[in-house]
Amino acid sequence: MSKTETREYWFARRFPLGNARSGLAPVHWKGWVCSLIFVGVMLLGAGVWGYFAMRDEMFHGAAIFAVLAIVGGGWFILVSQANADRVRTVEDYRREKTRV
Repeated sequence: MSKTETREYWFARRFPLGNARSGLAPVHWKGWVCSLIFVGVMLLGAGVWGYFAMRDEMFHGAAIFAVLAIVGGGWFILVSQANADRVRTVEDYRREKTRV
């Protein structure tokens, strides 16, 4: 007897399959945590940029912000694409949640 493995998706499509837009939105608490980590990295970068700007070292702050933005954005894109349900939409998950 084989046990079927169900995959846990963190993100789902925002629009139906026929739509040209392919945006994703979090549907699991892990997806929300990933989104908050990304926002936190952006805020950290903005804070570092502000700190260096007050010390008249705008270039250093901008460079650190750019590195944090690239690393944080790249990580977020990789995680969201790896854990995305490309068939069902966010609305499908909402309907499923109300049925249970």
